Amino acid sequence: MSLSTAASSRIIKPFIVLICLAVIAAVLWQLLPKASFSSDMSHVGQGKPALVMLREVHVMGGELVMDQMLAVYPEFENDMVFLVVHTGHPDGQQFANTHNIRDGSLVLFDAQGRPLGVSGRPDNINELRLFIRQNLHN
Repeated sequence: MSLSTAASSRIIKPFIVLICLAVIAAVLWQLLPKASFSSDMSHVGQGKPALVMLREVHVMGGELVMDQMLAVYPEFENDMVFLVVHTGHPDGQQFANTHNIRDGSLVLFDAQGRPLGVSGRPDNINELRLFIRQNLHN
């Protein structure tokens, strides 16, 4: 092996490792939640309706509902509070048991904190929008 081959080998190997690490970091970045809503359940019953989603991080499906919530949020942000409660937290476990719901399910509360409606995972944004409108404006 010549001197120039050995030198280029020492440069290429770290460069390949850096590229691999960059690709891994980019993939992990894409897997991170795109946005988040508060999980502070004390907002329920504080004078504004609240839409609360139950989220189990290890179950697929809730992520799709989160995307739907993000899509309709601009339409309803002045009318209500959007919350996500996680089953990894005692509040989330109690919430799931109280309302008999699973990952991606939604509960809409009135301004005083009384449940107005419960929904399983909506299939699409329009179904979520309809759930909110039908229950919020009854």
